[in-house]
Amino acid sequence: MNVHYTAEWRDNKPLPECMMFMLQNEIMCDVTLRVGHYRTSIKAHKYMLSSRSDVFHTMFEGSLPEKGDIKIPDIEENTFRDILKYIYCDQISITNDNVKEILYAADKYMLAAVKRECETVLKQTAQSEHATKALQTGYQHSLLDLQRESLDYIEINTKECLLSEYALSLSRDCLGLILKSDYLNCTETDICHFIIKWGKHQCKLANLEPSGGNIREVLGTNLYMIRFQDVDMKFFSKEIVVSGLLTDDETVSIYQSHFGEVSKIFSNIPRYTVTQRKTITVYRYEQISQPMATTGIQSIIFLSDNDIWLKGVHIFLPYVQPTYGHQVAVSNNVNISIQILNDSNEEKIHHDQRITYGQNYDQVLEVKFSKPLHIHARRDYTIQMNGMCYQTYCGINCKESVTESESGVTVKFKDSSVGDNETNISTGQFAGLSFSV
Repeated sequence: MNVHYTAEWRDNKPLPECMMFMLQNEIMCDVTLRVGHYRTSIKAHKYMLSSRSDVFHTMFEGSLPEKGDIKIPDIEENTFRDILKYIYCDQISITNDNVKEILYAADKYMLAAVKRECETVLKQTAQSEHATKALQTGYQHSLLDLQRESLDYIEINTKECLLSEYALSLSRDCLGLILKSDYLNCTETDICHFIIKWGKHQCKLANLEPSGGNIREVLGTNLYMIRFQDVDMKFFSKEIVVSGLLTDDETVSIYQSHFGEVSKIFSNIPRYTVTQRKTITVYRYEQISQPMATTGIQSIIFLSDNDIWLKGVHIFLPYVQPTYGHQVAVSNNVNISIQILNDSNEEKIHHDQRITYGQNYDQVLEVKFSKPLHIHARRDYTIQMNGMCYQTYCGINCKESVTESESGVTVKFKDSSVGDNETNISTGQFAGLSFSV
């Protein structure tokens, strides 16, 4: 590019601004990139590309360095310019509109920080009826946290998610991730309805006749994750059997299961939604004492040795002086806020509640969340409580580790650096946790 510019572009400018000026004005560029469908010419600097991407470094300095123009047909010009801006000055704007394209480019050129930014944007989709789309993206790009969050949401909101327009485009592998779950919140008949629709859509994409045999082919081993014995028998007889999806032996085994014979072909483990599963409580304190100062944030860290679904937190209520003689015991109210943060400091639950306390109330209250939170094994989670502006009862001689006898789940507690009060692993707030397994 033949342009006229003055030396002032360097004066009192930060390095990223100077680097972008050199890129935009093609100053001392030593590589030409042919980008997108139209092979748009973009000039850049090998040393800058190599400084941020091992892929580019290998391309230019590896045992078989590329010569001449570099062809990049699979990334469009706007997306590649966004990536260049990140490489040159550490800035990138990722939105729901461009995240898929940016993620593809970041994955291709091993830009880990950009992938993390993409994952943060995509997690918003993971907590919506479009969670199946987020699951597919997470699987495709090996974003494990995104996969987990998507599956967590799908398990709680299965029927809504399977009705999403994106659900029919799930890959066979991602469909398998959903079907192997024992927590799906819908009937097995609902699952079969979706499986038939998904199978027909996949056959259409592959230019196949949407027959039972072809649907069986596209399903693969996912077929055996369906609990056919729990499907409504009228639907099973009129739709599944007639379709030819199952072999004669498989059909007979399902009918026999209704007369007490366990199927040796299909899974016999019934699905139970998280809300239906038994709630278990572990307490960390041995004794209750009073009073404890509660200025600021109460906080503690916990982790479980197994995956659990957290349903609530038990807190200590404000301390009330005993009433004597003819004094009338009164009740009072206080507004509290509880947050659960994961080990990346992302807020997973924010729960606000107005609580009532007084002389005739218990010392401990269970704060129940509106929806369960999937706690992944061996990962730190932080409980924070704010708004408790009075002295409260508190636990003393608290246990650092508690094993629940029925489930065998062990929950461990750690001190949190967030709290600015007396709560720690030995004493203070947070009497216990309620969860299901």
